[in-house]
Amino acid sequence: MSFSSDVKNEVLNNFSKNKKSCCIKAEKFGEYLTSVPLKNILNEEFREYLDISKLNECCIKSILKGVFLGSGCIVDPFVDYHFEAIFKNKACGEYFFNLLSVLDFTPKLIKRKKQNIVYFKESEQISLFLSILGANNAVLKFEQIRVEKEVKNKINRTTNCETANLSKTINSAVKQIDAINKLKKNGKFASLNDKLKYTAKLRLKYPTESLDYIASITAKDEKNKISKSGLKHRLDKIIEIAEK
Repeated sequence: MSFSSDVKNEVLNNFSKNKKSCCIKAEKFGEYLTSVPLKNILNEEFREYLDISKLNECCIKSILKGVFLGSGCIVDPFVDYHFEAIFKNKACGEYFFNLLSVLDFTPKLIKRKKQNIVYFKESEQISLFLSILGANNAVLKFEQIRVEKEVKNKINRTTNCETANLSKTINSAVKQIDAINKLKKNGKFASLNDKLKYTAKLRLKYPTESLDYIASITAKDEKNKISKSGLKHRLDKIIEIAEK
């Protein structure tokens, strides 16, 4: 079964445990909203629900349940964060759109193949909607999936960042080593001052290490201790001399 089907089953089971005449009628109104071709058809039997400002909490929850059971769908959160409900009549879609907006959701209303779609894609709002429906098991499952996805995304971002930094370190090291070898090949290395020679030898000794690591090595030598920025400045100077 799909995630959406599991939610609908949970909503139906919970709803059957708390049957009240007013809730049943409001839920029926919500379901009819999704299926009637004209909103005016609802005026006679469901007139009391048409003014959103007069709805109580119980009615609002029941209407949302009716809409969801009628044509609602929540995509499997492993795949995407997406809720939508389909309406045959634009005015009915606008009613649901306004009801969600009053509840501080940020829905969108679009036309798709002669159908009117109200949808939202924010994960926090989908979780809230599930909570309003009383689908507590679905909320727990949704939040678990959401946390897992956020952790995986964070790991991927960290890995990508570390890979980029490693690539940058390697490219810089190659450029620095090429400059040092160029100076040696052209007999110019001996003319460097002692500080630049010392730095060049460190780079050749640790060709794949970061400047942070090399700086930590020099920290053990009070006489030749140098910071990361100091190493970079000297190596940039060596590159500059080699390019000339």
